[in-house]
Amino acid sequence: MNLEGITLYSQTEYLNREIIGSRIYKIGMPSDHSIYFSLKRESDTIHLIMDVHAGDPAVCLSKKAPDNPPEPPAFCMLLRKHLEEGKITKLQQKDMDRVLEMEVSLLGRSSRIITKQIIIELTGKNANLIFAENGKILDSMKHVSPLMSSVRVIQPGYDYCPPPAQSGLNILCASPEKIIASIPDEVNKAQWKQLVANTAGIGKYTAQQLFFKANIPFNATYLIPSDRKKLAEAIACLQEVVRNSPSAFTVLISKSNQCTTIFPYNAVCIPKENRVEHFSSINDAICFAVQLHPVSLPEKEELKQVVKTEIHKTEKKIDALKKDLADANDAENYRIIADSLMASLYQIPRGSASCTVSNIYDGSTLAVSLSPSLTPAENAQKYYKTYNKLKRARKEVSIQLSQAEQLLIYLESVSESLNFAATRLEIEEIREELQKEGLIRKTKKSRLVTEKSAPVRIIFSDSTTIYIGRNNRQNDEVTFKIGSGNDIWIHTQKIPGSHVLIKSTLPDPEPEALQTAVQLAAFFSKARGGSQIPVDCTRRHNVKKPSGAKPGFVIFTGQETYYTTPDEKYIRELLVKNGIK
Repeated sequence: MNLEGITLYSQTEYLNREIIGSRIYKIGMPSDHSIYFSLKRESDTIHLIMDVHAGDPAVCLSKKAPDNPPEPPAFCMLLRKHLEEGKITKLQQKDMDRVLEMEVSLLGRSSRIITKQIIIELTGKNANLIFAENGKILDSMKHVSPLMSSVRVIQPGYDYCPPPAQSGLNILCASPEKIIASIPDEVNKAQWKQLVANTAGIGKYTAQQLFFKANIPFNATYLIPSDRKKLAEAIACLQEVVRNSPSAFTVLISKSNQCTTIFPYNAVCIPKENRVEHFSSINDAICFAVQLHPVSLPEKEELKQVVKTEIHKTEKKIDALKKDLADANDAENYRIIADSLMASLYQIPRGSASCTVSNIYDGSTLAVSLSPSLTPAENAQKYYKTYNKLKRARKEVSIQLSQAEQLLIYLESVSESLNFAATRLEIEEIREELQKEGLIRKTKKSRLVTEKSAPVRIIFSDSTTIYIGRNNRQNDEVTFKIGSGNDIWIHTQKIPGSHVLIKSTLPDPEPEALQTAVQLAAFFSKARGGSQIPVDCTRRHNVKKPSGAKPGFVIFTGQETYYTTPDEKYIRELLVKNGIK
C-alpha cells in the first residue's frame, strides 16, 4: 500500500480531532512491525494501531485491540515504562512527507512536564517507528547501523535525523499557477512524472488523476497553454477538496486483492484490472485496506518461506566464513612470532607467561604470550603449529566462502522467480529445481513435472520477437534452446532477474525493440520499481554456461550496458496485449 502525502494529511487531520488529549492506558505489540496504544477519551476508549510493515505501513484507529503475544518484546516493555499514563498532546505531519510526529506528555519528578516523541515513518520498505526524547533516539522498531546506511543511523543514543526532505512545492499550499510554472513546456519523460518530481505530497496515482481530469494523455511530453490552464484548475480543485475535510475516499485495489493506494477524494480514473471501494471516512478506508488478504497460491507462499530461510542461513554462514578467513589471514603473524622466539630462546626464562622479543624481519618489538608449562622452544613449536593450521584453513575457507556466495546469488534468483511465478506449473518447476539442488527434501508424493511451462513470448513486430524466462529452467531454455548465434541476450547487471532474448530476422533489431527488451529485463528483476537500472546486452554466442553450474547461472563477455527506468504502464499494456498475466 502506497499512501501519498495528501492521504496522510487527511488521516492526520482526522487523528487530531479524535485522539489529542487522550491518555495512554495500555501498550501492546502484536507483531515485530506493529504497536498499538489503548487510549482513554472523555466518553470511551479507542486503540491507535501503528504498523510499519514494509509492504503495508499505516496508522489507524480501531475499536478492537489486536491480540498480544504471551511475552511482550523488549521494545514494547520500554514503551510501557516510559509512556503509559502519558497524554497525547500533539500530532503533526512532517511537511507533506509520509512521516508523523506524536508528542506524549507525562508528569515527572517535582511535577515537571516531560515530553517524549513517537515518530512514525510510513516510507515503504524503510518504514520505521522511533521512540525519542529531546531529539535523542531511545530505541526504534528497526535499527539502522552505520554499515547499513551512510545517510542516517537509527540506533539508541544517536540524534534523530529525519528522512531526506522533499524538495518540491507543497501540493496543498503552493498556488496552482506556481506549480504549473515549475513544469517546463517539454520534457523527455511523461509530464505527469515531472509534476510528481516538482511537488511534495502526491505520487504517481494522484498525478495521473489530475492529468485525466485535465484531459491530458498520460504519455504527453509537452504542455500547451490550454493544457496548463486545465491542469491548474484540476490542482485548485484538489486543494479545495483535501483542505476542507473531504467526505469521500477511494481505495484502489489490485487484481491480487491488495490496496494500491487510497485517494482522499472520488477517483475519476480507475486503472485496468483494478477495482475500487468508497468510504466516507479516511480511517474506515485505511482499516479496510489493511485487512485485505492478497490472493496467492499457498504452494508459492510455502516455497517463498523455504527460500527466505535458506537465504538467511546462507548470509549467516557467509558472515562466519568471512570472520574465519580474516583469522586465517593472520597466519603469517604466527610464523613471524615463532621465528622470532626461536632466535631469542636463550633470552627467555623458563616458566614465563609472556615475553618481549625483537622481530627478526623488521626489528620491531613483539609482545608474546607464552604457556608457562612449556619450554621456550615448545612455545615456538606451538606457534608454528597454529601457523600451519591457519595456512591450511585459509584455502579451505576461501573455497567454502566462494561456494556460499554463489549459493546466495542462486537463492536470490529463485526468490525472484517465485515473485514472477503466475501458475501452479511454474511453481512446481521451481519446487523440482530446489529438490534437485538438495535444498528441500523429496516426499513420497513428489513427482517429476512432465509438462513444462513456456517462457513469456512477446511479438514486437513482424520481424522481431522477445522471449523472457520467469524461472531458472525457463532462463536456460530462453538462452540455450531458443537463443542462438547473433540473437541479442539481455540481463540486469549483477542483479537477479530474467534472461531476455531478442530474435529478429533483421541484422540488428529495431532500436525500439532493444529499448523495450532492456525495460523488460529491468522490470522482471529484483530491481523492479527502481530507476536508472544497469542492464547488460550482448550477442547470444558470447553467453556460456560453466560446467556444473546451477540452473540459470551463466557467464558472458562483450556486453554493452544500458541504464533504464521501466515504464510500468507501457510494460503492463504490452503484456496484456500479448495475453500474458
